[in-house]
Amino acid sequence: MKLIAVLGAVALVVAALVVPAQAKPPKPTPPKPKCIAHAVSYEVSGTLSTAGALTANSDGTFSGSLTVYVTKTNDHAKADKRMTRSYTLSNAHVSFSHGVSTTAPAAGSRVSLHGTITTEPKKCGAFTPTITITKAGLHSAKK
Repeated sequence: MKLIAVLGAVALVVAALVVPAQAKPPKPTPPKPKCIAHAVSYEVSGTLSTAGALTANSDGTFSGSLTVYVTKTNDHAKADKRMTRSYTLSNAHVSFSHGVSTTAPAAGSRVSLHGTITTEPKKCGAFTPTITITKAGLHSAKK
């Protein structure tokens, strides 16, 4: 009986040595981020420092430039907070409150700008964002 048990154990050891262990399947590699630029919301507001010439277009929109000291931003514009920044308007819808000039708004007027900024995922290479302002609101300065 002991001989059969010893032979059975030896056979198991030999079988374990002869049969190769199955290799583990390779881990799937995570997909690389798609480096495609997309537009996200861009909103800033602040005080008008200087206004370039705002020109009315035939379709009721305005083109020109505004220099704004930025006091409030959304997440996508937070790099501009507490900075004086120049914005170019191209066919933007602009609303003027009572007492604000439509061609040359006064310095110190309150400004809110809404538009988009192009962005890419963080792990992509160098990228230059483009800011497009679509709406602007100009209000008289606080007294």
